[in-house]
Amino acid sequence: MTNLDHLLVVAAIADTGSFQLASERLNKARSAVSYSVKQAEEFYQVQIFDRSKYRPELTPDGRALLTQIRPLLAHAQQFEEFVRDLKGESETELRLSVSSNFPVARITDLLKDLKQSFPSTTIHLEVETASGKRQLMAEKVDIAIFAAPSRSPFIDYRPIGTMSFPLVIAGTLVGSDPEKLTKSDLSRYPQVIIKSSDEKTPNTSILDETLKWYVTDMSTKTPPAWDGAACRITWSRRRLHEVT
Repeated sequence: MTNLDHLLVVAAIADTGSFQLASERLNKARSAVSYSVKQAEEFYQVQIFDRSKYRPELTPDGRALLTQIRPLLAHAQQFEEFVRDLKGESETELRLSVSSNFPVARITDLLKDLKQSFPSTTIHLEVETASGKRQLMAEKVDIAIFAAPSRSPFIDYRPIGTMSFPLVIAGTLVGSDPEKLTKSDLSRYPQVIIKSSDEKTPNTSILDETLKWYVTDMSTKTPPAWDGAACRITWSRRRLHEVT
């Protein structure tokens, strides 16, 4: 393949319509521009520009070559940017973990910005359950979005919001007034708990002494079929603290 600089000159001439304007754009001498075109034509054994007119015009072969030259130059530019990132401070890979309770749609704009600002960076996105803190401590991820009821001095925290997790029970299991349910009433039914994605991370629950059913995702824990028959239990902060 001929020198990429020669192909860059060909594209510049096609864009500006002039050898002189191309030389000014590329900050090259007019003779260097003519030399690059000549070298490319001799290498590929085709005439790229028709010079018989006032302004150089692409020949049919030149137009065909240009359709391949442009994407080649674009890929070369991307490669140069990748090398600069590799030698600079930009990360070649970024590992993110997001709690399964967190709406992934909220980070869509973030991912778009990452793609635009760091096009050569590979993103690893992992949806986890109750293991965000441990993943950070084990250096399995660089950034984690998770609930933090307690804080470790070894992690830098940045609050991004709060979420409400209501207690819900199937309507067929309660009487007319779910607000009258007691801790003893709840202990008669199994708790549906999302398993931690890390075997070493404990699963958290409301009632430790109750029978537990384990699932792997939120949609299984609260399937749509239950929506119409589910009752929301709303304790005051004091009472919720008592039953936990």
